[in-house]
Amino acid sequence: MVGVSGWLVMINNSPRSAPAACYATSNTHGALQLTELHRFTNPAEAAASLAIREGDPSGLEFYLDHGRVHVGDGATTKEDAFSAWVSGRAAGLDAIMVAPTRDLVAELNARARAHRLDHSPVAAEVSLADGNRASVGDVIITRSNDRRLRLTATDWVKNGDRWTITHISNGGDLTVRHNRSRLTVRLPADYVRESTGLGYASTIHAAQGVSADTMHGLAIGQESRQQLYTMLTRGRTANHLYLQVVGDGDPHTIIRPETLGPRTATEILQQILARDDTPASATTLLRVLSDPAARLFEAVQRYTDGLHVAAEQLVGPRIVEMLDGLADQVVPELTNEPSWPTLRAHLLGLAVETGEHPLLHLYTAAAGRELHTAADMAAVLDWRLPDPATTDPGPLPWLPGIPQALHDHPVWGEYLAKRSRLVINLAGHVRNQAGQDSVQPIWVSAGSQPDIGIIGEIAVWRAANGIAPDDRRPTGAGQLQTASALWQHHLDRSLARCNGLGRHEVRERQAVGSSRDRQPEDRQRLPQPPAIRPTSPPPGVGL
Repeated sequence: MVGVSGWLVMINNSPRSAPAACYATSNTHGALQLTELHRFTNPAEAAASLAIREGDPSGLEFYLDHGRVHVGDGATTKEDAFSAWVSGRAAGLDAIMVAPTRDLVAELNARARAHRLDHSPVAAEVSLADGNRASVGDVIITRSNDRRLRLTATDWVKNGDRWTITHISNGGDLTVRHNRSRLTVRLPADYVRESTGLGYASTIHAAQGVSADTMHGLAIGQESRQQLYTMLTRGRTANHLYLQVVGDGDPHTIIRPETLGPRTATEILQQILARDDTPASATTLLRVLSDPAARLFEAVQRYTDGLHVAAEQLVGPRIVEMLDGLADQVVPELTNEPSWPTLRAHLLGLAVETGEHPLLHLYTAAAGRELHTAADMAAVLDWRLPDPATTDPGPLPWLPGIPQALHDHPVWGEYLAKRSRLVINLAGHVRNQAGQDSVQPIWVSAGSQPDIGIIGEIAVWRAANGIAPDDRRPTGAGQLQTASALWQHHLDRSLARCNGLGRHEVRERQAVGSSRDRQPEDRQRLPQPPAIRPTSPPPGVGL
């Protein structure tokens, strides 16, 4: 509201619900904010949540150091979150689960109710607005404010309140007890049908306004900073995050950058913090969309995705299915290696170029030196394979060019050429902007004076790889792909030379191929698969 003195006052509990114009005004002209939270029992957690809200990576330290971050694949994190919720409820805590999708929330709510009932008979049930059913003893959540439904003279039923059902009338009205205040109210049947749902689990968006003793939240790594803040501020005594760091096996995500280069939990959380979905005004959105650095990241992904999808299409689904199904017969458990998606794309590209089955290329590479000491067998094999012949170099030094077969294709050739030119043009704009900027980049260490050339090249690298703006590592996290790892190493060495460091002082990144020096005990020597020979393909593998 606007006061008589011209002040704009907005009372807001969550940064996700503020109007875009308010953010634009705050960013342009400044604003005062309340900075003290009273929800938490632990002041350190309150301070950490404020840092998360501002996108400060130091806020992650509290959660990482206090065992609040749990990692695994999708199935493991879901099971761990549910088990922790069960333990919290058994200890008498008001616990809630938070998940990123409605389907997952519905699954968790149904499982929680089944656990509560434990096959006990149910006398009476009502249908809720979310499609679930509830009975006496179930926890529900209300989804709309209704001042007519009074608890006291100054309190009423609100969105996000959680209740326990104590009685169901013949007409479907519910008598419910508030989980915090213990006050009771009668919810009319029509309100129950339109504005309630099971309250054991909630989506992130719907969790705004929810308070509990403990929160157990599932995250897949695609959340925004605002969503992470919402999750980590629901519990008064503790907030636990269950983070998926391993792919879910979806073939549609196998060529995405996050699958090609698996990230640590800390890296995923840092990327979440850098992903700001603050509502943007029209002027702010126009400025962001015209930023060459932001556009370059998307352009690079579309170019590389196009190469991989085109290769799969030209090779055909039968050959792709055979590669996915038989690769582990050539090298046991190869498809479980972190760099398998990279190797897979490389094999398909060679198949398009040569007309030979990708399994032949795989077996030829695997029949060389031993692999049992490799920390990532797929990465070693990728290094051994030749690069597909291309008509021109890639649009960036570490990106592949367009193979001749795709270049000559009547549809894919023109599409990929346009994508390549867009990447080249955007990279030029990013390089020029970096050279004209009077402010030193955040990654430049104190006392160093890198030249304009290396600043421009690193700016292109960071933009193309989507490195968070507040990441102080010049080239970000280590790369697994051969060409990317080599170019990253080149940039690191070039920067070191600009800073006048000696060879022994340079931060040496471990090349993927050098992982052959490691000797995990659980590796087995590569067997000779009798069905696949580099000179004679098995029946049905010809393209």
